[in-house]
Amino acid sequence: MDELKVTCDPAEVGLDAARLRRIDAHFSAYVDDGRLPGWLALVSRHGKIAHLSTYGPRDLASGAPVEHDTLFRVYSMSKPITSVAAMMLYEEGALELTDPVSRYIPAFAGARVLESGPAASPITRPALEP
Repeated sequence: MDELKVTCDPAEVGLDAARLRRIDAHFSAYVDDGRLPGWLALVSRHGKIAHLSTYGPRDLASGAPVEHDTLFRVYSMSKPITSVAAMMLYEEGALELTDPVSRYIPAFAGARVLESGPAASPITRPALEP
């Protein structure tokens, strides 16, 4: 893998360097107060890297710093990735946010939602809204 490095001035791709630095300040505070061990931030636009920074340890036990090639565990990303994909399709006019899911995935046509009751014998009703 090629080494990551900033390849342009943020202004060249329509970004504000001062606002990008706010990313660093925001996430550094998370490290400093113990909510996050370490992070890497990369902002790319039009195929050019305009911002790249790291902060904090990649390993709390050893204190080894986050580097540009640090691997991170990423959990539960299907919802955000699906959301981004849906918004891209919306921007292209390929779907409306009010379309029922069953328009694209027919198996959802008879969707029901929980109304009440215990898990062993739930009371459901047809979903009224998409």
